[in-house]
Amino acid sequence: MKLYEMFFQEVKKPTMSFVDRNAKIKREVGRLSHQVSKDKDDSLYQRMEFHRKKYLEFKKKISAKYSSRVKSQARK
Repeated sequence: MKLYEMFFQEVKKPTMSFVDRNAKIKREVGRLSHQVSKDKDDSLYQRMEFHRKKYLEFKKKISAKYSSRVKSQARK
């Protein structure tokens, strides 16, 4: 059996999950507070966006630096 066939067999799992009411409320509160802070141009929101962009830049740089070294390990 080839590696990609094994991957597809592992992925086939039920994706249905049950979320209780409190979890839904918590998720919605987080989403709405994020939206309100964005609409009001809050300084905390601006700081969060700045560091998010920096995080993604550093992640790309690290990936570019080490990708050639770890490709052989990823194939094993």
